[in-house]
Amino acid sequence: MSTNVEKLYQKYKKSLLKKKEAAEELNISVATLDRLRNQGLIKSKKIRGGVFFTITEIASFIGE
Repeated sequence: MSTNVEKLYQKYKKSLLKKKEAAEELNISVATLDRLRNQGLIKSKKIRGGVFFTITEIASFIGE
């Protein structure tokens, strides 16, 4: 497991982040995160109408 993934898991104690949490970790707005998602630059999962991001995907986008 990579360092950023471990740090994110320790911080949130879960493997999926809500849009707001993911945006905060990437230091971008939720609107920018939505734009990146719609452009296919970051992968997300839809669960019961909500949009979530795996900590692995967030760490990968950060640069791991």
